[in-house]
Amino acid sequence: MSSFLVSESEESKILDVESGERRLSEETLLNDKDFSEQSSSFFDYLTSSTSSTKRKFGIIPRLRHIIANITLFLLPSFISSYFTTTRGGSSSEKLAPTAWLDGLRGLACACVVVHHYFYEYFPALENPYDGANHANWAQLPFLKLIHHGPPMVKIFFIISGFVLTVKAVKLTRVVGAIDGHGLMNNLSSSVWKRYLRLYIPCAAGFVLCALMISAGMMEVIPAGTKPNWISGNLERRPPTKNNIFQQLWFAVKDFYIFAFDLTLFNIRDRKYATDGHLWTIPVEFKSSIQLFIFVAGTCTLKRWIRVYIIIPITTIVLLYYGGWGLSLFIFGYFLAELNSDIPTNVKERQFGTSIFKTTLHTTMAIAGLFLLSYPRKFPSSEYTTGFQFLVPLTPATYPRAGGKRSDSTHEFWQTIGSMLLVWALLYLPRIQKLVLCNKVSQYFGKISFAIYIMHAQTQHSIGYWVVVNGLKFVGLWRYNVQKKVWDFVSGHNELYAAVVLGGFIFITFPTTVCWADVFWRGVDLQSVRFLRWLEPKIKR
Repeated sequence: MSSFLVSESEESKILDVESGERRLSEETLLNDKDFSEQSSSFFDYLTSSTSSTKRKFGIIPRLRHIIANITLFLLPSFISSYFTTTRGGSSSEKLAPTAWLDGLRGLACACVVVHHYFYEYFPALENPYDGANHANWAQLPFLKLIHHGPPMVKIFFIISGFVLTVKAVKLTRVVGAIDGHGLMNNLSSSVWKRYLRLYIPCAAGFVLCALMISAGMMEVIPAGTKPNWISGNLERRPPTKNNIFQQLWFAVKDFYIFAFDLTLFNIRDRKYATDGHLWTIPVEFKSSIQLFIFVAGTCTLKRWIRVYIIIPITTIVLLYYGGWGLSLFIFGYFLAELNSDIPTNVKERQFGTSIFKTTLHTTMAIAGLFLLSYPRKFPSSEYTTGFQFLVPLTPATYPRAGGKRSDSTHEFWQTIGSMLLVWALLYLPRIQKLVLCNKVSQYFGKISFAIYIMHAQTQHSIGYWVVVNGLKFVGLWRYNVQKKVWDFVSGHNELYAAVVLGGFIFITFPTTVCWADVFWRGVDLQSVRFLRWLEPKIKR
């Protein structure tokens, strides 16, 4: 998903300069003046000391203290916070009115992880429910969203468009003349910071993948092979080189293709082998730059022309003619404009909400969830829970499946569904508080970008290892002595599903969260810290 698309927060208290409340959005992290002083890096864990170690000057006590701090760093933040009062969050922290976006991004990212894991083992999940050939309850609308990754990318793009323009919206709404200097400063910084913000963590992900391959952690399924216990499409991974230096050099060349040839030079025939899930990142960057140009080109127009005429028409035209990615970013800009009219006080928001508006927005949210459930496989059956009626209404720029051509109708309807859902959630504060602003959703929102980068590495290593050893344990993956090969015993679908599902719930997903938490604190947050340090050094 970039569709994420990208989530950031700070482990310690990040205070919004204007409201004094906690901000979890990427835009605030990159502009918060207090961030560099409040964020903790890996070296902070090594150099920090307690009163007990200050009184002991021996090597053993200091070494013991360093080992303890490294252990704390490697533990997930929700565990290590219980052992330290200086880096843990406070339960009394207030969330900003836009914190629900981070919760939404966190839940969407979790769905992407589920999607990439289970679709390798159960490719039929991509088909729509028809009551005959595909009658699994997990294929039903709404329930399908638990494992439906493609529509989550659309939600990522809307959130990105929102957080990237929220400050520009504030600057254009200044009473009197527009703060042209402030707006230009914001857009100028956003252009170059956006590239580094996206690609520095990705570069670390490429290096980490190379190190894991060199360590043999991804050799459960060697590159270029596919065991028959995987029935879906096997995700690509880099080949194994002779030594770590060749592996790292391959990662550097692969990252160049990813970050330069594809992103900056738009060379479509170049392919990279490391983590195909990151295909959304080049789309994120290109759409962000186009969004900044759009903001600069419309900021001097009267607000009612910009918000109620130019932005809606641009969004509709782009969507109709196939530019669904950019249309989502611009729609996020539209929601940022609408958000500026909403009272920040929760009581004022609830008081001004009528029953009619609540019913309308709830209906929009339900309709959005239904359209987000639109399957990626072409709904050819006449009993596909209503989706078959939408196919003839799809614009011709989204081709139907036929021959070697894959179906693209889902891009259109999922885009509309994501717009309806996020638009509705903007005016449903109770849903925001109940579903999106709880501790679990906010936590996943904080580490969502790290999860997005790390979940492929986990799937290709511990994920495959757990499944193959689980299948061996239950007898579905046996060694044929006569043929001297491993054979998969088919026909035991329930037992097979139990192994895959149990391995994910109890081992693979918790490992993904733990690894992502460390990556978030060790790389993701520190990339923000680096940008905060770099900006005053290079700006005049």
